Amino acid sequence: MTVLFIRALYYFLVILSTLIVVSALISWLPINHGSFLVRLLHSIIDPVLGPIRTMIKKSIFGGANMALDFSPFIAYLILTTLQNYLRPYM
Repeated sequence: MTVLFIRALYYFLVILSTLIVVSALISWLPINHGSFLVRLLHSIIDPVLGPIRTMIKKSIFGGANMALDFSPFIAYLILTTLQNYLRPYM
């Protein structure tokens, strides 16, 4: 039972980190950001990136004049670290 839960959590983290990369790539493309799939993607990813964005804005690195959003990169690092931690228990 525990192995099944760890595997499910691991694959959930893999899918979530992949969606973060896809979302970051889509943000650079000249596509319709109001389409259903893009809105669905953002509705899945924004609860993960929102707290990270808030912490960045409150830090000395944040503020209104930030040119780049580093929250996808930070979230990806956190998720891959968790994946690497769970991998030996599978």
